[in-house]
Amino acid sequence: MDSKDDNRPMIQVQNVSKWFGSLKVLDEISFDVNEGEVVVMVGPSGSGKSTLLRCINFLEEFQEGNIYVDGKLVGYRDVHVDGTDVRRRQSEAEISRLRTTAGMVFQNYNLFPHRTALDNVMMGPLMFHSRSKSEIRDECMALLEKVGLADKASSFPSRLSGGQQQRIAIARSLAMHPKVILFDEVTSALDPELVEEVLRTIRDLSKEGMTMIIVTHEMQFARDVADRLLFFYQGKILEDGNPRDIFANPVTDRFKTFVRRFSQAHQPLTA
Repeated sequence: MDSKDDNRPMIQVQNVSKWFGSLKVLDEISFDVNEGEVVVMVGPSGSGKSTLLRCINFLEEFQEGNIYVDGKLVGYRDVHVDGTDVRRRQSEAEISRLRTTAGMVFQNYNLFPHRTALDNVMMGPLMFHSRSKSEIRDECMALLEKVGLADKASSFPSRLSGGQQQRIAIARSLAMHPKVILFDEVTSALDPELVEEVLRTIRDLSKEGMTMIIVTHEMQFARDVADRLLFFYQGKILEDGNPRDIFANPVTDRFKTFVRRFSQAHQPLTA
């Protein structure tokens, strides 16, 4: 599976199931994501979207199935013991390498408060890339320029808005040269007027061909940017397809109800 195959999907999720105690939160989930594809996952809270995203990055372990990122098995390996294949957890070094391939941007930024914006972006490359500090600094400054925050390079997170901090977090992920970026409800902690600046940055990445999986409640954004939409409900994928087709002609009543309730909850206020 590790051999180069130009026709291989960038991400392969194969019959993945996960339990929290006796609660099955992911129920035999399977789908592929091709290189350059933008997949958006929507669904009610607790439906398994963020849990699956964390499994792809192996921030959560899962009990059944396999996940591959760029052809490499995520989190586990099969070891032959006494004539039987036994599943073993990968080493921390292997898992760390995975996370340079599949970057993740979180809801709450996770910036280091005692480091400047530039230092936050530089930390990963300085730890994992064997290049000069000046080269890394120049590249990270270019990434800050890319997300529209070069003028904030010397600012500490406490001096930045939530939207600015989230864009710094995106630049930090890009600095590791990932092949995939996973976005976990990255606008849900932002004030409404700050949401668009973050979504604009993600739209720009989609135009550049970055492979992305995005968990979001921004339905219009999902329509606009996604190549595919996955609707999760109780640990299963109930809808999978082109977002415009799904919104226009949903297959399940669950998705119809979800969209209707979401639309009602986000109706503009009138005087």
